[in-house]
Amino acid sequence: MGDLDRARIGELYGGELARFRQARPRSLAMIGRARAVMPNGVPMAWMASDNDQPVYIDHGLGPGFTDIDGFSYVDFNASDLAMFCGHANPAIVAAVQAQVARSTQFLLPTQASVEVAEELARRYPVPQWQFTLSATQANTEAIRLARAVTGRDVVVLFQGHYHGHFEEGLVDLADGRAVPVQRGLSKGVTGRVRIAQFNDPGTLRTALGPGDVALVLTEPAMTNYVHLLLPEPGWHQALRELTRQHGTLLAIDETHTHVTGPGGARSAGTGIWPRRPSWARCSSSATGVSQRWPGPPSGCGR
Repeated sequence: MGDLDRARIGELYGGELARFRQARPRSLAMIGRARAVMPNGVPMAWMASDNDQPVYIDHGLGPGFTDIDGFSYVDFNASDLAMFCGHANPAIVAAVQAQVARSTQFLLPTQASVEVAEELARRYPVPQWQFTLSATQANTEAIRLARAVTGRDVVVLFQGHYHGHFEEGLVDLADGRAVPVQRGLSKGVTGRVRIAQFNDPGTLRTALGPGDVALVLTEPAMTNYVHLLLPEPGWHQALRELTRQHGTLLAIDETHTHVTGPGGARSAGTGIWPRRPSWARCSSSATGVSQRWPGPPSGCGR
């Protein structure tokens, strides 16, 4: 990489970005208008930090979407897997329209909630289910539940993780020590988190060694900041054995991976279940359901 002409790369990128912007006058005008009411002109901060030029979307259909300037894109992110059934899937559109006509929020249970929980229990080896509104909330509840059951405080995560925007989830490894990756976290948060290396039983064993870990939270295959890191043979067996040896609960975050096969990536790939998996990404937040996590305290997996 040392022989790359970085100045030339920057010049080429600048030219491409200028052409991109010039071709999208409506998005440029919209971001100017949006800055009056939203920081950086976007509804979520990462949309500006992850994109040199955010585009504003008009509609989606099937595997892609179209911006307000008329350019179409293939959605390889599948909207962070929220759209794994495709954009504007006719069956989902019909179901959402029917529910909206009956109203969408009551702060009381509905027959549909029972039916969804029954279907989840049929598909996954977990008998009891609860609903939250985001992956962040589901993983926060899993951590609180683990602390209540174990009487311990520490959470173990793996370097390069992302499990949501809760305090412990915004700590990662830098220069060999756990540090906040966002501003505004409480001063003691790094003392409640240890960072191990995915696929490395040795670093996990060290993290669990003091005997104060309530929960190990991980994806079955690492996504997000490391793009994709698959588990090596025997990793999940070691993960399960080490957590049991140290009396620590194990939670599997399948927000991104549950669509890979029946029962999710963890079940399909290893047959080992922690009894505390978490999922996100239902078809529409307008119906008040986007995250599912299972069970009462008796369902935790040690």
